[in-house]
Amino acid sequence: MTLTPCWLNPPRYWQASLSYPYKNWLLSRGSLTAYLIALSRGDFRVQVIHQGWHKPTRDEALTLKLPLQQRAWVREVALVCQGQVWVQARSIIPLKTLQGKGRRLRFLGSRSLGSLLFNGGQRQEMCILPANRQRAYWTRRSRFRYAGQLLLVQETFLPALFVAFHQHKITL
Repeated sequence: MTLTPCWLNPPRYWQASLSYPYKNWLLSRGSLTAYLIALSRGDFRVQVIHQGWHKPTRDEALTLKLPLQQRAWVREVALVCQGQVWVQARSIIPLKTLQGKGRRLRFLGSRSLGSLLFNGGQRQEMCILPANRQRAYWTRRSRFRYAGQLLLVQETFLPALFVAFHQHKITL
């Protein structure tokens, strides 16, 4: 599946046409981890589903301007709050990004990637992928720069997050 270009740089985030509360969550500029910890009242953990060297999908490779056959460090996690998965995340970290200061990105264990990205990284732009027939839930892709190198983070926002948000509203 080829994605339609939908990249927004930070000054244009709010031009995305999304309704409440999706807009608040998908276009938030801060750390998703911090928002989830606040909403879950600290009942938060990262469950590593898979991590290792793999070929990114065609879309991911094109987004990061990687050769199509090049492997990258792929990390898939579930962000679990109050015993439920609220967000599923997939990170693509090219070999070049894992050198120098970026080496620590490969050894996160059960720490969130956001704990590093929002202490030394910078979101360059994001792309919102709406829920549709191919994708059941709203998803955002963000290109980050960490230690001067690119990586891709994709977060899928699951219904349990929005149920909890309606019950315990926090300010994003």
